[in-house]
Amino acid sequence: MTTAVAQWGNSYAIRVPREKLRLAGLVQGDKVDIRVNQQGYLEIIPAGEAHRRIRPVHLMSYEELFKDYRGKRLDNRDVWPEDGFEGAELGAWSS
Repeated sequence: MTTAVAQWGNSYAIRVPREKLRLAGLVQGDKVDIRVNQQGYLEIIPAGEAHRRIRPVHLMSYEELFKDYRGKRLDNRDVWPEDGFEGAELGAWSS
């Protein structure tokens, strides 16, 4: 979708379709931070409590991610020793 930058008082506004906000977990009234990244693109980052509502649209398992992989190595346990998951990776791969 392409939209235009419009004037809104002494500021400017960009319309964001409802579906895009829904996918980002945002609703009307949420606070966001707006940044310019190194490539010069605007980034809209949920601020405060809004960031807690954002969830990936589709959680993908390790097996699903690599189901069509036809390369030589998928199992690299010899590279990563079996030391058990800790911290964030435990939650990411055990669900």
